[in-house]
Amino acid sequence: MKVVLSPAADAYIKSEASYLMARSPRAAAQFRGDLGQLRRDLERFPEIGHPTTDLPVPGVRCFVIGAYLVYYEVRKDAVVILAIRHGRERPPGLHIDDDFDFETPDGHTRD
Repeated sequence: MKVVLSPAADAYIKSEASYLMARSPRAAAQFRGDLGQLRRDLERFPEIGHPTTDLPVPGVRCFVIGAYLVYYEVRKDAVVILAIRHGRERPPGLHIDDDFDFETPDGHTRD
């Protein structure tokens, strides 16, 4: 199964890798290596994380790699990494419209 990054997850990875590189190139390499391994694992085993309620979206799963929490959703055609955070950071917030009804892109309502 294909694994893709949301724009927020992609931005976080770039920012965190840059932050780590300035302080410890080894830590930056470990961070990127761990994320690469997680992506390969999710391709083969998309359900490896545990269900979470940290994000206000049903079906979101979380996987811990080192000090980081990776939030993702398994969809029909891909695993989408929605957000990543360091364990010491506050849980990510998602802006949800007042009329958000959990519709999927194909127009179906999530159960």
